[in-house]
Amino acid sequence: MSEPGAGQPPQQPLQPAGDLYGGPPPPPPMPPGGAAVPPLPWEDRERRGFFPALIETVKLFVTSPSEAFARAKERGDYLSPILFSVLIGWVATVIGQLWGLLFQGAWLSMLPPEMRDQFGPMMATGGASFILTLILAPVLLLVWFFIWSGIVHLCLMMLGGHKQSGSGFEGTFRAVSYSYVSSLAQIIPFVGGLIAFVWNLVLQVIGLVRMHRTSQGKAVGAVLLPILLCCLCVVAAFALFFGAIMAAIGGNMN
Repeated sequence: MSEPGAGQPPQQPLQPAGDLYGGPPPPPPMPPGGAAVPPLPWEDRERRGFFPALIETVKLFVTSPSEAFARAKERGDYLSPILFSVLIGWVATVIGQLWGLLFQGAWLSMLPPEMRDQFGPMMATGGASFILTLILAPVLLLVWFFIWSGIVHLCLMMLGGHKQSGSGFEGTFRAVSYSYVSSLAQIIPFVGGLIAFVWNLVLQVIGLVRMHRTSQGKAVGAVLLPILLCCLCVVAAFALFFGAIMAAIGGNMN
């Protein structure tokens, strides 16, 4: 006599309700012996929602950047850092342009009426420039992220900071892209640009250390080396320029 259920296919486990009815997918399972590291909210935006994930990610990078980078993927998803950095960069561009127009209007209001009429067309030009900048900003930002990521990654390779890396160029691109959350500091008038610049360098270092498992010193070198080279080139160009002027003055005097 056969046992009950013999010869019948084993029953399949019930699927979560979200899979049956098209709802959000369940969160990743917790590994045995410890809690799962939650993903970066922005990289889990399909389940959390677009704008809630964006706001949570910005808050996380502002309050705890080390945790934010620890929760980010190392590779396999170029779209997330691209969307995040371009969107944040576009918002920062809008803020910067609005401050520029505001200060320009305040400056014109302090001029005498006759001078104000002469400089009036400048406001119209500023408005057209504002619209053009908003249209071109996403493309220019994306190009800049790839160029700067390539330069930083090359410097990191020169310093040997990529030997323990499993993410390659994509890891550098993620560090650079997510670090652009610092551009939101431009909401602070006058000093916002300087704060954003310094904050961006700090975030890039944290991101490179995390993505490439490298030392902090090599990450700092990879970020600062291209800036130092640019400064040296500018100094050399000014030296050549003034040298040419002095030579021309000396030749005329003779």
